Amino acid sequence: MASSKRMKVLLASVLTMMLALFGCNSIGANSMEINQSFSDIHNEFWAKDEVTQLVDKGIINGYPDKQFRPALEVSRGQAANLLATALGLPDAPYRPIFKDVSSKSSHLKGAMATYEAEIFLGKEDGTFGVGDSLTREQMATVIVRAFKLEDTGEDIQFADQNRISESHQEGVKILAQHGITTGKEDGTFDPKTAVNRATYVVFLHRAMVETGKIQETPEVSFKKAGTYGDFNPVRHEQNFVEVPVSKTDKTYLRSNAYLQFAGEKTTKHSHSTDTVYTYKIAGMSPAVVNVTKRQLENGDYFIFSELRNPQRMPVTVDLIQAESGLSKGILREYDRYPVKKDTDDTFGFDMTTYPTGIFEKTYEEGDKSQKMIGKAYRSKELSQKYPNGESSYTRELMDENVAFSSIMLGDTQLSVYTLSSRGYDIVDQWLLVSDQLLFSTNQKMDDWMLESAIYYKKRNKWYTANGPYNKMATTIEPMPASGRGYGRNLLLVKEDRVMALYNQTNERYYESLLYNSFANLDIFRGDQTYWETEVTSTYLKNLFGITAPFVDTRFNEQIALFLYNGGKAFGHDDYNLGLTNYADLLVSQQSKGNIIKVSPSAYYIQDYFPSKQNVKTHSSMNHLLGGMNILLLAYKETGKPAYLETAESLLRALEIDADKWIRKNGDIWYKVSPDHTFVGEDYVHLTLEDLIHSYELWVDIDPSKTAVFEKMLRSKAGYMNQNGKGYTTKIKNGLDRIGMPELLPAGPEHTDAL
Repeated sequence: MASSKRMKVLLASVLTMMLALFGCNSIGANSMEINQSFSDIHNEFWAKDEVTQLVDKGIINGYPDKQFRPALEVSRGQAANLLATALGLPDAPYRPIFKDVSSKSSHLKGAMATYEAEIFLGKEDGTFGVGDSLTREQMATVIVRAFKLEDTGEDIQFADQNRISESHQEGVKILAQHGITTGKEDGTFDPKTAVNRATYVVFLHRAMVETGKIQETPEVSFKKAGTYGDFNPVRHEQNFVEVPVSKTDKTYLRSNAYLQFAGEKTTKHSHSTDTVYTYKIAGMSPAVVNVTKRQLENGDYFIFSELRNPQRMPVTVDLIQAESGLSKGILREYDRYPVKKDTDDTFGFDMTTYPTGIFEKTYEEGDKSQKMIGKAYRSKELSQKYPNGESSYTRELMDENVAFSSIMLGDTQLSVYTLSSRGYDIVDQWLLVSDQLLFSTNQKMDDWMLESAIYYKKRNKWYTANGPYNKMATTIEPMPASGRGYGRNLLLVKEDRVMALYNQTNERYYESLLYNSFANLDIFRGDQTYWETEVTSTYLKNLFGITAPFVDTRFNEQIALFLYNGGKAFGHDDYNLGLTNYADLLVSQQSKGNIIKVSPSAYYIQDYFPSKQNVKTHSSMNHLLGGMNILLLAYKETGKPAYLETAESLLRALEIDADKWIRKNGDIWYKVSPDHTFVGEDYVHLTLEDLIHSYELWVDIDPSKTAVFEKMLRSKAGYMNQNGKGYTTKIKNGLDRIGMPELLPAGPEHTDAL
């Protein structure tokens, strides 16, 4: 006959089953409502009370990702450590007793202490068996020894008694006599099965209550934990490494593969500092994870996570953040504003959309902060090598995915960012973390999200530590057969729209994006004083045989202006460095022969300067105006005569050819070829913006030289007006500044120039 204690355990089990079957509320009057500590220990979990009490007492812990993993098997080494803690066993000095326990072993304390206490005696082969799974019969014996449980004389037999090892039969019997085990529902004990964490905790807890080492606490009831995204606990064993990106919050990498720290590198940029932490994925060499923290001057920082897997085997790595002291968290998602996808004749279909959203945190003190969360982008690197030894680089985008999921456990927000590789690919994910609000109002945040949805093709969303990737024109190489070719477009590495919005609003998010853009431009440029493309245009290749890398004058002009305006906005001492560097490059092109001569003192500078090729290319109106404007701005900044002299040479060429540039319909030809023919459809808005800027600059330097620009801008604006082409905000403001508002073309207003 079973003892009264054993009967109590059986009755409790039956009662629990009845409550579950009939849907009754099992929370009694004496239950405690507390915050959930682990994402996988919830109100329906059978051992929640025992786990909660032993965790509170520091006898057992969970994992860094706020999971307990109750189904994981317990090893003999782990069981020894837990027993040593539960019993408060004194530390025993290291002795070379066991072949598998060294002086540096993580199981040293438990193995030595439990051996000295005659709880674990080791194995016949001279090992402790630290990595061996603890079986149910072994568990019975060590618990009986550990808590000095005595035989009550009660005769207990299990249906599988003959399967219990002779050396453990007494331990199993005594454990059952004390009601610590009741066996399985079918009357068996199942002696050879490995013990999992939940079962071990329950048996350990019962033994501690039975022997008076702890008092059983009231039943616990967990408050509901809020989740975002597709949050699911990872139940199997995982490996963790801590990434030191924050002094206040914990950040980890998690993977079922072993992660080995492989180095740390710090690089300073003008207004930010990058620290890259590299981790090898053991058994999958040369697969690596790079986590880059980009610390910005304003205190915000980016985290760029990159999983590079140049082999066939798939692998998943999660970046995990645990942020404490929160009272509330809310995710404000971009997908409130649907993206209207279309196929562009020039760029094809763009798979990308926008980031996931902004997670807003409210702290217990009432303060708030925000972080912007990007999606994950899985891609393959492409390259094409040319006879001159140079190469062109793009990426084939395989997919864009929501990487973020989270759970709120008490005052701790656990955020998971998943990088999932299928093999032979790269997975990127990013987030921007601030201890303040990135947007001062919800309305300003919503405005940006809506704009990002409308202009998704021209708003960066796939950020990496080396710059943003965007859909490239279908006329570039290497272009994958899928048409999903993405690259670092210099015009989008610099963030003009963000600069305009920052000047209008001073919002923190735009400030941080600008600091990031400055760093990306610094990385892209490398050791040179100008920027070269890394992608080959087949349009230019077919025309002139040009392949990457080459200098695109328009790209460099706009980058110089961006850095100039940004530097002035932020008060940088080096605000005009990019301006003068590019002006020097333009001045040198006459001596290098990269010009189209109009007269002995008049010429156009070519649009493109190949790196290792000596070829003539065309000069387009927007490029030559942009270059002239840079020279004039640099002259105003420095007073260097060479800048003005070069600008005047370009001006004379325009004055000579003014009538040739203007088409019969009033529009401007796109370009002049090396043979001095004028061809091509001009941009809709861009050239008028440039003409207005040129007019303004010459008014400041020499008003007598503005006639050719007024003639051209009146002709261009008239053509646009007649055809209802509309205008950009820049055109509207520019015409107001120069006193010609009547020239504003009819049609809609555009944010970005076409």
